[in-house]
Amino acid sequence: MKEMLQRNLGYKVISLVVAILFWLWVTSQGESQTIQGNETLTLSLVAKNVPANTMIMTKLPSVKVKTEGYNPSVNVNELYAYVDLSYSEPGEHDFEVKVVPIPNVTVVEISPKVVTLQLDTVEERQLPVTVEVSGTPAEGKKAGDPIVKPSVVNVRGPSSLLSEVDKVLVEINVAGISETLQVSRPLLFRDKHGLAIFGPDPSVETITASPSSVDIVVPIVDKELESKMVPIKATTSGTPAEGKAVRSIQVIPKGVQIYGEPEELAKFSALQLGAVNITGLSATKTFEISSDKVSLPEGLSYGSRTTFSVIVEIGNAVQEKTLYDIPIEVRNLSGDLLLDKPFSNVSVTVKGYPEVLETLTKEQISLWIDLSGKNAGEHTDKIYWQLPAGIEMVSVPDVTYSLKAKENNPENPGNTDNPDNPGNPGQSQPTEQSMLNRTRE
Repeated sequence: MKEMLQRNLGYKVISLVVAILFWLWVTSQGESQTIQGNETLTLSLVAKNVPANTMIMTKLPSVKVKTEGYNPSVNVNELYAYVDLSYSEPGEHDFEVKVVPIPNVTVVEISPKVVTLQLDTVEERQLPVTVEVSGTPAEGKKAGDPIVKPSVVNVRGPSSLLSEVDKVLVEINVAGISETLQVSRPLLFRDKHGLAIFGPDPSVETITASPSSVDIVVPIVDKELESKMVPIKATTSGTPAEGKAVRSIQVIPKGVQIYGEPEELAKFSALQLGAVNITGLSATKTFEISSDKVSLPEGLSYGSRTTFSVIVEIGNAVQEKTLYDIPIEVRNLSGDLLLDKPFSNVSVTVKGYPEVLETLTKEQISLWIDLSGKNAGEHTDKIYWQLPAGIEMVSVPDVTYSLKAKENNPENPGNTDNPDNPGNPGQSQPTEQSMLNRTRE
């Protein structure tokens, strides 16, 4: 037993000493973290009740607090000073600095007592992502046009800084690379001078993007190959659910870089993804198609494997609606002609998406007949129309009408058509229809 206790005695003594020193250090740290009496503390300043979509553009200072009292149970690291930003608006404002209550301790002095803060409104913008490629690939290789996904991101930040953002950027270095490079990179924000944009506290992220990083593919191909960007096309097959219809087909990305010999590239004008099956679909759906599932003509290739997204927007099918009792306006009627009788109101049938038809009224539809160059006699003409956006005309009847020349009254040549109008020589008494025509003209 004695031999066991004496074995490595020096190491054991050193370990004991280190343990005692560590205990003393922990004990001293604990004492320094409590309020022992009259002290001056340096506390962090925090903002409470910051209004929604508001950002503080001033770096919050530290606050010195002089106290009186004794409370050994309070951990100083848990204390803080604060300003209350309730109901604040954008702009520069003064705020009173306060300290959380400390039992048995009186706050004698706070410095600074008031802080001036600049507040700004938080806004969002959608911005395209730019890829900057640097470096030279391996011998005999070259870098193709990079592919970025997503190509557009949602950028959020205070309006004063967001307005400075000229470019959302990712940087890629292809020095010495011999194969296609696929990486994920964080987004950088640059102003019109190419400089980074920072807020009042560079250590705090002021401008953010969603997503915060993007996937980049940089094709590395043989130097002798040419390339060109071609559009991507897709169609649909099948029939959506009853009462539904395809409203739009969108392919992302809109184009793809194809590599090959110049003569082969010249023959290739577009990449056809084929048809996506929409049978029974009742809502918009995105179809993901890998490039290795879409073959290219011999001698052509993609710079790298990628994925195409086909977004098929499904909505309520176009419907028809008939509106009744719509008046017909008369335009360009010659001054020496009259309508034999006024036009009767008509009904028309239009079509459009249900949500547009729902609010459509007959007052939003204009119908008219153009009588330019017409002579006295019977005519059958089409009706012209003007409709709100999103509405198409399905059917509108033609109209048959008669025009007649105005007749002079032989007993009063200055009067026309109405012998009871002696007060206006040289003019005819307007009929109800002609008055309507002139008003509309």
